[in-house]
Amino acid sequence: MNVNQTFHPRPLILSEIDLDKELGIVPSFVPAQSPPKAPQRQRLFIKGPIPFDWLRQANAMGGSTGLVAVALWFYVGLQGARSFKLDGRLDQLCGLTRQTRDQCLRRLQTAGLIHLRKRHGSYPSVQIIDPGG
Repeated sequence: MNVNQTFHPRPLILSEIDLDKELGIVPSFVPAQSPPKAPQRQRLFIKGPIPFDWLRQANAMGGSTGLVAVALWFYVGLQGARSFKLDGRLDQLCGLTRQTRDQCLRRLQTAGLIHLRKRHGSYPSVQIIDPGG
């Protein structure tokens, strides 16, 4: 401010003054804050009923075939139908390579537990065959 300028104070408005802040007083009541919630991991589950004989037969084929069979039933629960198209989630769920997954699916088809419809360059469609006929 220049010496030749006149000082014009702003009018004092009491409602704009926070006395606690100005005097350094901390309010005695501070609303409790709940601790931040840890992100909840979605828990996956397999929706039944799943025919035990079907799973037993798939598991007896060895290797990762039993794991792939259980993952197929997981898809049944997601889709609400026994026919569905696979996607990359199956490989992620099972921790398998494409080659191992395809080998397991071929074993299941040879055993008559599923029917595969393969299209070049895309994931196959699967139909789980009813063990009752």
